Amino acid sequence: MPKANKKKKEKHADFSKAKLKLGKGKKQASNATDTSFKARSIALPGQSNLDRVLANTDEPVTNGGLTLDEVLLRFRHPNGGVRKESLGGLKDILNVGVSREVGKVVRAIGGLVSDDDAGVRKALLNFLGWYIPSLPESMLTPHLPLLLLQTSSALSHIFPEIRLDASKLVSLLLDHVPRHVTGSWPRTSAPAASSSKTTLDSGNNILEGLRLAVGLGGEAGQNAQMGKLGLAGRLTGLQTLLEFVKAALGGDDTRAAFDGWMEELASGEAGGRDKGKGREVVVSPDIVLVSGSLMGVGEWGVESDCWEIGRLGTGGPGDDQATNDVLVELYLQLAPLLLSTFLEAAPTAFAPSATVNTTLDTPIALCLTTASLTLTLARPILRSTPRADVRNAVSDFLRRMAPYFPFRAQSGPSPTGLTPALELNLVYSNLAILLAPPVPPLTLRNGRKEAGWRERVKAVEEAWKGMREGQAGSRGKKKSDGWAMGEVAEWVIEALAPSKDALAPVLTPTTYAALLPIVWSLLVQPPSSPPTRDDTPTVVGQAFFAHLLRQGSSSHTRALGDRFTINLLQVHEQRHPTLPFFIVPFSPVRGLITQWAENVPKTIWEIGTKDPEATGVLLRFLLYTALRGKESFQQPYSLLSGLSFEALAGKLAVFFHLVHPVKGSTMGPWTRMGDLSTRRLGLDVAITWLTWDGGALRNAVDAAVRARGGADLAYWNSRVRG
Repeated sequence: MPKANKKKKEKHADFSKAKLKLGKGKKQASNATDTSFKARSIALPGQSNLDRVLANTDEPVTNGGLTLDEVLLRFRHPNGGVRKESLGGLKDILNVGVSREVGKVVRAIGGLVSDDDAGVRKALLNFLGWYIPSLPESMLTPHLPLLLLQTSSALSHIFPEIRLDASKLVSLLLDHVPRHVTGSWPRTSAPAASSSKTTLDSGNNILEGLRLAVGLGGEAGQNAQMGKLGLAGRLTGLQTLLEFVKAALGGDDTRAAFDGWMEELASGEAGGRDKGKGREVVVSPDIVLVSGSLMGVGEWGVESDCWEIGRLGTGGPGDDQATNDVLVELYLQLAPLLLSTFLEAAPTAFAPSATVNTTLDTPIALCLTTASLTLTLARPILRSTPRADVRNAVSDFLRRMAPYFPFRAQSGPSPTGLTPALELNLVYSNLAILLAPPVPPLTLRNGRKEAGWRERVKAVEEAWKGMREGQAGSRGKKKSDGWAMGEVAEWVIEALAPSKDALAPVLTPTTYAALLPIVWSLLVQPPSSPPTRDDTPTVVGQAFFAHLLRQGSSSHTRALGDRFTINLLQVHEQRHPTLPFFIVPFSPVRGLITQWAENVPKTIWEIGTKDPEATGVLLRFLLYTALRGKESFQQPYSLLSGLSFEALAGKLAVFFHLVHPVKGSTMGPWTRMGDLSTRRLGLDVAITWLTWDGGALRNAVDAAVRARGGADLAYWNSRVRG
């Protein structure tokens, strides 16, 4: 036994642990290294940094001492964190001089558009959001084709996350260099002469990539991959596509409220027609009028860049057949996706139990984006050609929207300043107007250059008859086109009516401006036959002018309404009309318009110097009204009556001077006008209205110009005595 135990201990000797005895340290191993020595650490800079110090160069470097070339080289590093960090270093270098090595920088960062790391792509978008606006477009233009090529490649990437981030990059580029992104689409996308099928613009890789990003075309199962991103991913792709189409079609946000319902007057048209018909009237050195028409600008123009309401749907990219075919094919490809997306998002967006949100919800944004894309593509198509397939698709989409109209979803304002629900109501109204029977141009059979009121009214009634027949015919079809106009009229009347709820949102100037095109489209609809006080033009006109007269004179809403009313009068009183617009004699709208016109002197007195532009608009209206003369406003046809000219002339006196019962002699707002052109315009108005003055206007202007003295007094005396 003892011998066996000895052999067992020898066998496990290598794995046994010696027991330590109290007061004795651990025995040192035979192969241990002595580490008792100490040394000071010496930190040396990198060789490249040392070389720069010795060479005394001013080349900017990052916080880590890397040059631009070294940072760009790190974009190819296999570690995503290094690539992401290098973007921050690149920004540090370019902060010193943003225009440094633009071509080299764009080539290097373009490779990160399709980076596999989501953090790198997010950092790239942030960097480009700072870099692109910082560069002049002329400096960036030569290098954009390469960046766009890399972006279009990312839009067709196999991973939907990369396509989604590429869509965000396209949106960023559309904000700053839209013409480079859209190229010539859709105007040079005509198919080859030998091809029997119209194709999308094959040269525009961005549009093709966006179609793939939203799930159109591509390999089998790509739609399922896109669905993995959920509604938010689909929203990003559709919003970018909407921005692309708007930029390509020449959309202008500053005139979005006037799109499709007014266009510029032909320069010199009215003056050319009236040449030789009467004596020349020199009002001021820069205004020459002949028989009441301003030479060089349109008749009854409000300002030099005046507008004419009417002639719906002229111009635009749909004039060219090849361009129209490109738009048709894109819309027909998108229509099923737009409809299915709206149907998927609408029940959640407009649920009765929806809560108030501070930001734009994804379901509401999807509904708004799909509806806006439908309107943006369908409007130029249907204005150019009556495509039945496009009309049916738009009508089907409108019917799916109808159960939720008017939209009342609770959400915060969108970037345009309008709530998403209001924007949806506007889109719905524009779609309804687009599908309604079109307003035909007015045809005058009289061979004379200027037709009388009877001939004009007869031509208007014939046009109305054709419009009524079109409405009656559409109602008899299985799918009517004008059925939603009544709902739109009710919504507009509700929006303009005074609210009994003190907590209800106020109709802002932005909202009011967006409503004006809808109001105009309803006013040009034919009245019932025989006309009644309950037809659409009458009730909408009453609601509009009642709302306008309730506004304060100095409010921005009142200024917008005044411009709209002046343009409405312009169309109604045109000597050479092109639009079948006429307010029947017994309509209560006429009385409201007369009330508005008689309050114009009071309005300009109350505005004073608060809004010189609004004052100038109303002064020009008074100037051109007087120059036409009271004889040109024939009753019962004209909206204005010559019987009120004497009263208007007397009311204008307080704009220059008044005698207050308590304060005595008081100067009017004219004397406080700082702009010389506005003061001269006021004197021109006074000169033209002296014909119907009983003496009050003349005395008031004399007192005002004596108080001002100088050039104003000399100008007045020369015009009155001349």
